[in-house]
Amino acid sequence: MIKIMIFLLFNKLVAYLWRTIIKKLIKGESVSTGNIAEFATSHRHKETRKLLVLCNPKSGAGRAKDIFRDKVIPVLEEAEIPFDLHLTKHANYAREFVRTSNLFQWTGIITVGGDGILYEVLNGLFERSDWSEVVRTLPLGIVPGGSGNGLARSIAHYYGEPYLPSPTLPAALCIVRNHCAPMDLVRIETTSQIIFSFLSVGWGLLSDIDIESEKLRILGGQRFTLWSIARLIGLRSYGGKLWYLPADQPARDPKENVTYSCNIGSNTDLAIDSNLEAKGRPRVDSWYSANSKRSAYFSATASSYQSAAEEAADSRETNGGDGAEKPRTYGPASQIPALTASLSDSDEWRCLAGRFVLVHAGYQSHLGGDFLFAPDATLNDGRIWLLVVRAGASRAQLLQFLLGLSSGAHATTKTFEGLVQLMPVRAFRIEPDAGEDGCMTVDGELVDYGPIQGEVFPSLCRVMVP
Repeated sequence: MIKIMIFLLFNKLVAYLWRTIIKKLIKGESVSTGNIAEFATSHRHKETRKLLVLCNPKSGAGRAKDIFRDKVIPVLEEAEIPFDLHLTKHANYAREFVRTSNLFQWTGIITVGGDGILYEVLNGLFERSDWSEVVRTLPLGIVPGGSGNGLARSIAHYYGEPYLPSPTLPAALCIVRNHCAPMDLVRIETTSQIIFSFLSVGWGLLSDIDIESEKLRILGGQRFTLWSIARLIGLRSYGGKLWYLPADQPARDPKENVTYSCNIGSNTDLAIDSNLEAKGRPRVDSWYSANSKRSAYFSATASSYQSAAEEAADSRETNGGDGAEKPRTYGPASQIPALTASLSDSDEWRCLAGRFVLVHAGYQSHLGGDFLFAPDATLNDGRIWLLVVRAGASRAQLLQFLLGLSSGAHATTKTFEGLVQLMPVRAFRIEPDAGEDGCMTVDGELVDYGPIQGEVFPSLCRVMVP
């Protein structure tokens, strides 16, 4: 009996030895003879990873929870990677959770759902005063379970990995492997808030389709196809100006004679409103503080300051009268003129004016599972890809354009010359005409309709890749 027990124990130790060696080799770690001896004499090897999983059970057709339970948990358990699962309970749940939790008890953050939950997580990170340390140490992983899944599809495209028809297993294996790559983010300013974006900013046709098709969410990705037809029948155009800074033009505040660069490990981890003032840009608390929705964009004489009484009143109004203070946004300082500053005297910025069917700024190759937006985009190319369709195109031309989005033909087909522009830029500003209304989106989320601008910050965060 004793011999049998010794034999079984020896076999268990050998099996554990091989298991540990294989896991280290998968991670790309070296295994030497000395390491093998060390493993053989140790009773156990502690897993150093522990993941935070945030799942939106209502994503897409409402299957995100089932996808994680059936497709991802078995892979994580087989790899012996522990995780804490939290299901979102309401809008902005993930954002609040990330902002207020001790994130350093985990080694990575996994989102299960569509691009919306990743949008919440990302902006929750930038509502923390320790944002720079968090984005440097905690990579983001994506398990696609929503209608759009633009970033997950883009990552698969960049690395030549399979995506359709079943993207979940490659995503789970990507999490287990734990290889990370830097990803660009775009800092967005509107007249009422600052947002950090990973996917796109939209104005016009594509945003109308995205937002107005929400009522068909139960259909999953097919809702976009159906609503595209509806919007072509009731075609709209929008008047305004589009300003952009070409990709080969360095971003520079015209009030300064220096070019700024982003370094997330430096002293840039201050509140954004403090950074703006430090960099010589006018202080813009009255527009960008989360406690104030007031915009003076169309008033050239408006003061950029508010009294304490005005701010308190705005805070009560914004928060339903309870006076609760909303979170402040942190992040790297802006490198371009404030949204309230005029660009008309700048020699660096270029302008398109008139009426547009759509203006869409994307930073990834795909905006959805079958939506190849910018074929030449990469994860961290330091570029925003600006897609512009001017008014005047026929419905037949626009239908052909929309059909071409699935293969990227809109960017290469000569049929679209003169109708479609796709250009790399470093920054942009959209100024809709006053008196009109429409949809404006950031990463598929509806934001206030009005002036908006964005600038790219290369390699600002890390994501898990194959």
